[in-house]
Amino acid sequence: MEKRNLETCIVKLQEAESDNEKFAAMLMVAKTTKSSEMTTEEKKRILDAIGLTFLIRLLKSDSHPEDCSANIYKSMALSVLSGLCADSKLVESTSLYRILKPLNEIIVTKQSNSEELENMVNDAFEVLKMFAGSQQGIKQLMDSGTIASLAKVISKDLYGSSKASDLMTYILHAMRPCIWTGQGKALEKMLNFYAQNMEENQNQEKFELCNFIALILRVMPMDEIDMTEKQPWKTSLLKGIQDIFSSRLGEAQREPALKLVASLIGQVGMEFILPPNTKDNKVLLMIIHLSCIEVRITLENLPIQKVCEKADLLCACYHLLENIIIYLTTSPSLLLDEKQILQLHSAMLGAFHSIIFFLKELSDENNPQGQYQNPVVIATVRVLGAWLAEETSALRTKTYEILPFLLQICKLQLEFSNELSSNEKNIHADRLKNIKREIDEDTQAMSDALSEGLSLEEQNAKILEVEQDNDEKVKGGEENKSVKKGNCESESKTKENGKEADEKDIKGKSVTFKTDLDGENSEPNSVDNANSEGVHVGKETEQMVNGTSKNEAEEEEAEEESVYLMDQSTTSVDLLRFLLPGLCHLTSEDDPRKILVDNELLPMLNFYLKRLLKRYFRNDSNDNVVKALELLCNIFLNFAVIEPGLVRKSDHLINVTIVVMEAVPIVGRKTEFTPLWLKMVTLGMFYLRHQSSAIRSVAADDILVHFFICACTFVKGAFINSSKNRKKDVLTVSPHYLPFWEEASQLWFLTIQAMTSCTSLYPQLVKATLVSGMMPQLAKVFIAVQGRDVGEEVIRCVLSLFITMAHCHEQVRNVIKTTGGLQLSKIYDSKELRKELGIAEKGGQEKKS
Repeated sequence: MEKRNLETCIVKLQEAESDNEKFAAMLMVAKTTKSSEMTTEEKKRILDAIGLTFLIRLLKSDSHPEDCSANIYKSMALSVLSGLCADSKLVESTSLYRILKPLNEIIVTKQSNSEELENMVNDAFEVLKMFAGSQQGIKQLMDSGTIASLAKVISKDLYGSSKASDLMTYILHAMRPCIWTGQGKALEKMLNFYAQNMEENQNQEKFELCNFIALILRVMPMDEIDMTEKQPWKTSLLKGIQDIFSSRLGEAQREPALKLVASLIGQVGMEFILPPNTKDNKVLLMIIHLSCIEVRITLENLPIQKVCEKADLLCACYHLLENIIIYLTTSPSLLLDEKQILQLHSAMLGAFHSIIFFLKELSDENNPQGQYQNPVVIATVRVLGAWLAEETSALRTKTYEILPFLLQICKLQLEFSNELSSNEKNIHADRLKNIKREIDEDTQAMSDALSEGLSLEEQNAKILEVEQDNDEKVKGGEENKSVKKGNCESESKTKENGKEADEKDIKGKSVTFKTDLDGENSEPNSVDNANSEGVHVGKETEQMVNGTSKNEAEEEEAEEESVYLMDQSTTSVDLLRFLLPGLCHLTSEDDPRKILVDNELLPMLNFYLKRLLKRYFRNDSNDNVVKALELLCNIFLNFAVIEPGLVRKSDHLINVTIVVMEAVPIVGRKTEFTPLWLKMVTLGMFYLRHQSSAIRSVAADDILVHFFICACTFVKGAFINSSKNRKKDVLTVSPHYLPFWEEASQLWFLTIQAMTSCTSLYPQLVKATLVSGMMPQLAKVFIAVQGRDVGEEVIRCVLSLFITMAHCHEQVRNVIKTTGGLQLSKIYDSKELRKELGIAEKGGQEKKS
C-alpha cells in the first residue's frame, strides 16, 4: 500500500465536517487500504481520525440511507473495527473497550437468515477475540458484560454459538474462577444448556460436551449459584452420568466421563451421586472401580513421559479417590454389603499399590531434583497422603520403602518455594545458607514481638486487676460471661496502643537456633548478656506479624486452588501439608518413626513450623494453615510421649520448644482459647519437662515467664462454678472450651501433669503462677462447688498441682494458705496438702518452722 493513500484517507477523515463526509471517508479507507500492510501506529492514527464516539454511534444506529441496507452503518463500523483490531497491541493501547457494549448487543440480536447480519456477527466476534488475547482485554470483557452475552448466544443457540463456545473456552482456560464473579445467571444458563444437550445426546457429542462442562465446573465459584434449589443442570447431569456409567465405555469415552465426574464431585460433593439422588450406590462403585483401573493402567504400564501426557485424566482419578476416602471416613455409612465392601477395598488397594510402585520407580532413579516440580508427582504424593491419613496397615512394607523419597521431595519443594518467596529467580549454590539466615531472623522477630507492650511489673498489676474484675463478675452470677480473655503476655489497651508497642525496645536475653534442611546438626547460639539488651523491633517483626510479601500472598492464593488443575503452577502447592495426617500415624509407630528421623524429618518440620507461623501471623483465618499447625503439634507430641530421650537431646526439638514458647503468647493474643493455642501450650509444657537443662541455659527469663503465664491461663480457665438453675454451684466447663471440650479436656490433663513436673525445674514458673493468680482462682472454684460434679481424675490432678507447688515454693505456699488452701484440703480430704501447708492434723495450727 502506498503511504500517499493512507495520508489522504487520514486527511479526509480529519477534515470531514459532517457525519456523511466522515462516513464517505471511512468507505475510502475500506477500499484503498489493507489492514495487513499497516503498522500499529498507522492503525491507531486511522482510529483516532475516525473517533471512537463516531464508531459507537454507527454501531448503535438503526437509521440508514434510502436504497441502502438497514444495517449499513453497523456493518461498515464492524468492518473497519475487525480490520484495525486484528492488532492486539492496538486493543491494549487505546480506549477501545467502549465499543464492547454495542458489540454485545449485536451478537445477541435475534438474527434472520441474512448474509449481512451473519457477516456483522462474524466481525463482532473477531473484535471480541482480539480482546480475549490479553489479560487486560479479558478483564474489559468481564466489566462490559460480554460474558453474559456469550452465555446467552450459547444457551439460545443463536448464530455464532460455536464461535461463542470457542471464545468462552479460551477465556475459561485463561482467567480461572474470577471470570465468573457476578456472573451466576450466565453460568446457570450455560450449564442448563450444555447439561440438557449432554442428557439428550446419545452419540460421541455427549462426551465432547463432558469436556466443556467439566471445564466450567472446575473453575466455578459455587457461591454464585443457589444450591438450595433443584436446578435443571443438576438433574440433567445426573441423568447423563447414569447413562454413561451404565454403558460399555472405551478409552475415548472413559476419559471425558471421569473428568466430568471429578469436577462435579469436587464442586457439589459426593452426595450428588448417592441415594436419594440415585436408586443405589452402583453408579458410585462403578466410578471408583473405573478410576482405580485407569490409575493402574497408567502407572504400571507407561513410562514417566507417557504418564505426564495423561496428567489430566490421572489427576481426575486421584481427585475421585481422595474424595471417596474422605467421604468413607467422615460421612454416614454407604450401607454396602460385604461383597461390595471387599470389592471396593480391593480396587483401592490395587490403585494405591500402583501409586506406591510408581513412586518407588521414581525414587530408584535417584533424581529427586528432576521430580519435585513435576505436577504428576505432586498430585501422586498428595493422594497418597490422603490414603496414609486413614490407612497405614495395608501396604505397610511398601510404604516404608518410599518414605525417604517422600521426604526428599517435600524438602526440595520447601527449599524452592522459600527461594520464590525471597524473590530469588535462580537456585544458587548458597541456598541453604540463605534459608538458615532467614530462619534466624524469624526466630529473633518472634522473640521481639513477644515482648511488646507493658513491662513485666505493669503486666502483673494489670493481670491481677483483671482477675479481680472477673472474680466479681462470677460472684455476681455472670457465669455466662466466664473469665475474661486470659492474659498470655499483656492486656492491650487499644489496637493503637498495641501497634505502638511493636516499636518499643525490649530488654532481655534472646536465643536463636540454626535449622539446616540438609540435616546437619544445629547448635544453639550462645547467649551474650552484654549484647542482647536493647533489641529493637524492626521490619522483620512487622512482616511476620502483620505484613505479607507479594509472592507469599500469591502462594497462599494458589494453594487454595485444587492441585488437580494441572495447567496451574504447582510449585506453590504445600505438599508437606497433605502428608501431615499420615505422619501423625507413622510417627506413633517404631519402624516408620526411625526411618523418618534417620531421613531428616526433624529439621524439615522445624523449618516448616516457623514458616507456617509466619503465615498464621499474617492471616489467622486460613483454615489450611491452622489445621497444619495443629497436626504439627500432634506429631511433635508423639515424640514427647514415645521418645522423650530424643526430645531431650535433639537440637532441632529444643529449637521447636523455643519457637513454641515465643509464639504461644502471640497466638493467644490473636485467637485465645482455640484448639491450636491449647495444643501449642501443651506441646511447650511437655517439651520443657524433658529439656530443662538445655532450656535453662539458653532461654530468656521473660520468654519463659510469658509462656508459663499462658499455661497458667489455660489450666485455671478450664472450669467455672455455676448454679445451672440449681440452688448450689456445681463444677462447669468454661464456655471458652465447651465447643471442643472433648479434645481440650485431654490437653488440660496433659498440661497440668507437665506443669506439676516442671514446678521444681523452673523458678520462672513460680513467678508466672503468682502473676496469673492461678492458685487462688482454682481454689475459689473448687471450694465453691464443694465437690459437686467434680470428677475424680480432675480433683486428683488439681490437688497434685497444689501439693507440688506448696512443697517447692514458699511464696506459692503462702498464697495457697491465704486463699483457701486449708478449706480446699478439708473439702477434698487431702492430708498431703494439709501437711505441705504446715497445718497440724489436730488443732489446725501451723507447724513451727
